Amino acid sequence: MKHYIIRVTQSIKRQNTVIKRKALIPLKLGLLAVKHGLAQESRETKVMLVTYKRFTKGQASKLEMQEANRQFVDVIRGLGLGVLAILPFAPITLPFVVKLGEKIGINVLPSAFMKDLQEEGAVEIQQEIEVLVESDDDAPSTSNKA
Repeated sequence: MKHYIIRVTQSIKRQNTVIKRKALIPLKLGLLAVKHGLAQESRETKVMLVTYKRFTKGQASKLEMQEANRQFVDVIRGLGLGVLAILPFAPITLPFVVKLGEKIGINVLPSAFMKDLQEEGAVEIQQEIEVLVESDDDAPSTSNKA
């Protein structure tokens, strides 16, 4: 009888681990999506800062400035959500605010978290901008020495 009980409990434990793994898959996918979105926002913010730096030197084009300003708006959106995240009941209020914004027609989330804006063309433009940033960082700085 003991042997039977041990086998049943082991079987139940195996089933529980399988159920836990299956339940964690959507959570892991969601966290990966957030990780990729934050990484993309970080890259875009670095490009924005480099563009503003180039603008102060008079080297940025009008299109680059428009992209940098668009990214600045995304940074402000992220800060707004960050303020809501520290409030009590944030797991309830954040989805509510996002859904309310969608109904009203206001983009509450930064562009990296919106699926409609992640097209191949945007990725190609991002890669071109990253090449420009890398070449700008590699260029020797000219300083006047007296």
